[in-house]
Amino acid sequence: MPGDVLQPLFEHLRIQARTFFSGNLCTVAGFDQPKGQGDLHLVRRGKGEVRYQGGRPSLQILGPCLLFYPRGLPHYLVPDEREGLDVVCTSITFGSGVGHQLAGALPDVMRLGVEEVEPLVGLLFHEAFGTSEGRQAIVDRLSEVVFIHFLRHALAQHQAEPGLIAGLVHPQLQNAITAMHAEPARDWTLDDMAASAHLSRSGFSKLFKEIVGATPGEHLARFRVSITQELLARGIPLKVAAFEVGYGSSTALSRAFRELTGASPREWLKTHRDTSIPGHSKGHGNLAP
Repeated sequence: MPGDVLQPLFEHLRIQARTFFSGNLCTVAGFDQPKGQGDLHLVRRGKGEVRYQGGRPSLQILGPCLLFYPRGLPHYLVPDEREGLDVVCTSITFGSGVGHQLAGALPDVMRLGVEEVEPLVGLLFHEAFGTSEGRQAIVDRLSEVVFIHFLRHALAQHQAEPGLIAGLVHPQLQNAITAMHAEPARDWTLDDMAASAHLSRSGFSKLFKEIVGATPGEHLARFRVSITQELLARGIPLKVAAFEVGYGSSTALSRAFRELTGASPREWLKTHRDTSIPGHSKGHGNLAP
C-alpha cells in the first residue's frame, strides 16, 4: 500500500491562512494577490458569479461552494443584487520555495462542493459568522485544512497535464517521487530512482519526463533548491542548507541555485525580504466597488 505522497512536501511547506472578510458581500469585490499567495472563497449561501479578465468565461455561483485560486488569478466576486453572497475570504500564503512549486502544479481555478468537506466547513462557517472570542484563529487554521482537501481533490482528479501532481498520482512513479521528497539529501542515482519505481533506467527516465515534464535529475535539483529557499527565508545559513539538501558544499549549492533561479542565494534572499509582506497586511481583496 503506497505511503502518504503529500507528507514529505508538508515537512518543507509553510502554509499560512489569513481570513480578511466574512459576512454578506453585497458589492463587487476584486482580488489580485501578489506572487506566492492564493485566494480561498468559502460561500455559505447566496447567488452571484466570478468574472475574469481576458475573455475567460464567468463562473456561476448558486448556493454553497468552495473556490480556490492557488496562484491568485485576478478575478471579481459579483454578488446577486438581491441576495448577495455570504462568504468567507481568505488569503493563503505558501512560503518561499516548495509551496510555489506545489501551487504551480495546481489548476488556475479549483472548485469543491461544501458536502465534500463536511463537517469541517460547517464548523468553519459557525466560527466565521459567530461572535466567540478567538474565532479568527480558528477560521484561519480550518482554512489551512480546507487547502489540504483541495490538494486531495487535485490528486483524485488524476490531471492529464505533465507536472508534480501527475507524478504523485502515477502508479509507477509515485513511490520514486515520494522517496526523493522524503530523502532529498540522499546521494540519489538514476538506478536508485528507477528501482523505487520498479522500472529499468531507460524506461523510468522516459516515463518520468513524459509525466512530470522534467528529467528525474532536474526534478530533484528543483526540489532541493525549493527547500533551500525555505531554509534561507528562515535564517538558516547556506552551508547548513547545503548539508540538509545533499550538496557537498555551499559553492555547489550556490551554482545549482543560480542555474535554476537566475540569482545567487544572497541575491534571491534580498529580493525575497524586500518583497515580503509582514502579517499579510497587503494583497487582500479590494472589497470596494
